[in-house]
Amino acid sequence: MVTRKFQIQENCISCQWRTRNFFCSFNESILSNFQAVKVTHLYERGSVLFSEGQPARGVYMVCAGRVKLSTYSEDGKALIVRIAEPGEILGISANVSDIHHEATARAIDYCQINFVKRSDFMALVRDNGDVALRALRQMSRNYQRAHQQACSLGLSASVRVKVAKLFLEWSGRKPATGRTSRMALPYTHEEIAEMIGTSRETVTRVINDFRRSNIIVLNNRDLYIPDLETLKLATNGRHSNGSPR
Repeated sequence: MVTRKFQIQENCISCQWRTRNFFCSFNESILSNFQAVKVTHLYERGSVLFSEGQPARGVYMVCAGRVKLSTYSEDGKALIVRIAEPGEILGISANVSDIHHEATARAIDYCQINFVKRSDFMALVRDNGDVALRALRQMSRNYQRAHQQACSLGLSASVRVKVAKLFLEWSGRKPATGRTSRMALPYTHEEIAEMIGTSRETVTRVINDFRRSNIIVLNNRDLYIPDLETLKLATNGRHSNGSPR
């Protein structure tokens, strides 16, 4: 039995979560059509929405919570392709191309997901230019994120640099105060490791090194960056004193 941790929003038209950045931010007419074909599901943390290699049967709209999309090597090593936030829709490329899912989607929070089966979604795309444009924008953003991750993994010289880049990326999503930034660390060490293709132990060592060097201050899950410019030096493989790493 699923334990509710927020007020479920089943009616898309009166939804209190939807913002202009949500995929479903349509006019009332299109939104009514979307409402008519979607099915609302609740997922506990760790639940799988769909698996890598599974035929695409529909798309998944993330209403609340976060979902990680991972791909796996033959020996079971995981690489997080991206983290989907509220407002995103998953499985677009597989459904449009009528191919199997290229990643596994797993809830990392308690989630509300609106599912639309493939035939209904494709009808919405064919009949509504706004839906098609939003789908194209979503696929374009997914490509850009994949490109950024490939560059980070392939061009960064060390795990230290990769972790520093992640922290800078996350700090850019939150209001900064001058040269400082404070946020809740959004992911576990294990999840960070899967984002950059390394081990949890290595990530922990790098984070502890940053703490000892006063590049970051970490109190439980509260991450404080005293000087963003110092952290930027780490993305160039340098210590806070400017010496090469």
